[in-house]
Amino acid sequence: MEQGNILTYEGPFGIQIISALAKFLRENCDASELTRVKLYKVFIELAQNVALYSLDKVKFFNNSDIGKGKVNVIEAGNNLYCTTINEIQKEHGYILNANCAEINKATKNELQIKKKKLHRLAEFEDTGAHVGLIMISFYSENPLSYEIINDKDTDKMYFKISAIIKKL
Repeated sequence: MEQGNILTYEGPFGIQIISALAKFLRENCDASELTRVKLYKVFIELAQNVALYSLDKVKFFNNSDIGKGKVNVIEAGNNLYCTTINEIQKEHGYILNANCAEINKATKNELQIKKKKLHRLAEFEDTGAHVGLIMISFYSENPLSYEIINDKDTDKMYFKISAIIKKL
């Protein structure tokens, strides 16, 4: 298998941009239909997390705020790696780290139960990116690869997450 960069983007994650990039991936990735569907779903979840939860925002003319970040999709061997990185509030680093660790340790059944519980809870309070992270794990069928990055030069914190999708 050839190795290479399929997609790189840095900027605001507005719905039109997410849609265009997702369509590009679905139509131009050299993989089976099932693999392309998985990549499409993973990308949408990761991109929505950036759009909704990135601390770095762009204000549009209609006063809506859209999160900014980076995405990279790479093909390496028999895998596709979909990675996003975005700025987060410092107090969210611990929470994201704990949520990802919990997701990676849980069985599929435990994750389904947790997802249902979070959906009910979301009616009353913001559950953050937790449901989206669970969905990324479901779609990719692999553990999440994640890192909380402290940039000491800028005193900013970033969340980097990768989903690995096996090419079928």
